[in-house]
Amino acid sequence: MNTALLNADVQAFIIKNLHSSPADIALKKTPFATVTSKELAVQIDCRKRCEKKLPLWFDTAGIYYPEKINIEQCSSQTTAAYKASLIKGQNMVDASGGFGVDTYYFAQQAKTVTHCELDTTLSHIAKHNLTLLGCPNVDFYTGDSLQFIKKNKQKIDTLFIDPSRRNTAGKVFKFADCEPNLALNLPFYLQKADRIIVKAAPMLDITFGLNELKNVSAIHIVSVKNECKELLYVIDKGFTGVPDLVCVLLSPSQAPVLVCAKLGEEKSIPLSYCKIKQYLYEPDAAILKAGLFKTVSKLFDVGKLNPNSHLYTATILIPNFPGRVLKIETVIAYTTFEKENKKYNANIICRNFNLQPEEIKKKFKIGNSDIQFLYFTTDNLGQKVVIVCEKIEN
Repeated sequence: MNTALLNADVQAFIIKNLHSSPADIALKKTPFATVTSKELAVQIDCRKRCEKKLPLWFDTAGIYYPEKINIEQCSSQTTAAYKASLIKGQNMVDASGGFGVDTYYFAQQAKTVTHCELDTTLSHIAKHNLTLLGCPNVDFYTGDSLQFIKKNKQKIDTLFIDPSRRNTAGKVFKFADCEPNLALNLPFYLQKADRIIVKAAPMLDITFGLNELKNVSAIHIVSVKNECKELLYVIDKGFTGVPDLVCVLLSPSQAPVLVCAKLGEEKSIPLSYCKIKQYLYEPDAAILKAGLFKTVSKLFDVGKLNPNSHLYTATILIPNFPGRVLKIETVIAYTTFEKENKKYNANIICRNFNLQPEEIKKKFKIGNSDIQFLYFTTDNLGQKVVIVCEKIEN
């Protein structure tokens, strides 16, 4: 960590060149004796990356930014704030401290938080930033979090772990392939902490995680703007019941929307399929990830089009539906749509259809639109159809 980057003249240079190309900055001669061009480029690049993801950091003067990969891997403010709502008790350990975004929000809820980080430089950066952001209740441990927990004699109310894969080759789908090895160390962690929150990559199969973990009381599937961002396994010491499945729809400007069910409850819900009505509903990515296809139909009284389409319909507008809501203008048989050759400007969505949006766009010369949508799908009778509709903001 080069503290010369925090000098007033260097900070002024970074602000002034915020919209310059970091690559160009890196190639130019540095105007400062104690700061390299590469260091300036990293600060400019990473600060720009935080403008939307971490506006608190972006708007705070004197923040020190780490390498790009640390910014890419850290939580957004929106997801970090939600994770903090899941902790219980007053003594918290963030075993995967990193850049410190989650730690900051944990510190708003807990009385004391320990930030653990193996990387010495990243640990120092987090300490500088969190001190600047006003977190006097955070302690910092540079080293292996497992060793810290072994030496720690104080009771841990909540332990947060974001396991990292041991190598960069290929995708990891098991906790046993990560560091720390949760499958191996979970019994020890449960001796030390009453609650453990485990963050997993959104591509992890939910049941795979359950097979490796025990005492899971809830699984939170977190999405932002219809994109799954995190899976959170909440483990409570002594819990032996059926876990909750919680689909969490987050927005920077609105309160979280939650859709909840018990794991396995989906199988017992009866479901029939219906013809297309006046409104079309497409569930959020978190609900689809959770597999709550029948649950969403039951909770919001919408009919499902087809077993494999995962689209729903109703005669009335349901403003609080957790997902995309559209007003249907017309429904056209795909064979008729092919013959029509009508010009459209629309957003193309394919669900349970044999063509991809790019193929359809090219084949029918369809222009762009943020308002009108064309859904290419299969209806309740198994017929290929095109649903012409307009998005409703909900």
